[in-house]
Amino acid sequence: MPLYLAAALLPLLPGVASIAEAVGDAGWSAVTASLVRAVTPDAVLYTAACVVVAAPLAGVWVASRRHRPLDTAWRLATVTAIFCAVSAALTAARLGGEAGTLLLVVTSHAVLGSVTLALAALGAFVGTLLRDPLDAAALAVGMALMAGFGVLVAGAPVGLLSAPALEAALLASPVLTVATAAHVDLVRSDIWYQISPLAHVRLDYPAWTTVCGAYLLAGFAGFGAIGWYRPGRVPEPEELGL
Repeated sequence: MPLYLAAALLPLLPGVASIAEAVGDAGWSAVTASLVRAVTPDAVLYTAACVVVAAPLAGVWVASRRHRPLDTAWRLATVTAIFCAVSAALTAARLGGEAGTLLLVVTSHAVLGSVTLALAALGAFVGTLLRDPLDAAALAVGMALMAGFGVLVAGAPVGLLSAPALEAALLASPVLTVATAAHVDLVRSDIWYQISPLAHVRLDYPAWTTVCGAYLLAGFAGFGAIGWYRPGRVPEPEELGL
């Protein structure tokens, strides 16, 4: 239950953070419906950043309980569904009745759900491999952060990649895939435009259906790996009569 509650509450954090940044020193009295609608892209980006950290941690947490592989997959799938359902409802509420809202919410959250599930499966697999949950959490989050932001901070070498290699790098970034699905051109935002060569090359982003398929496949592979690798359980001393 604590994990499910956290999944339901987590989407509130990016929304509140995006509004707080927008109002600045003006205070919450400056919040209007148009302002909330205008900061929706920022909320999407903050959500993607939260997922890169929270999803692997959730996977490690569930794996540390040593459930059966099917139970682990089911729990993390449920957490993902709760998180995405709440996030989708909040996004739809922020956008109101704008044209194209439904399609945008559905496609962006289909990508968000597949990315979240894949990162949770990564955390669960690392948590299964390593006995110490802290080590597993550090490794899983580090891998997720590298995938999420590596292509953005890699510098000049990224501009030298071939078109297929660059497309694969974009697909491997959970942050970029979620941003693209939400129609947010992240690489041409103020900060990344200055430091990333991606803003100055032609980018062919993968279709949202391709992204969903790739990340769902990665998630299923992660859960399958958990079932394949089942380390023997060390009995507790009292179970041995010691």
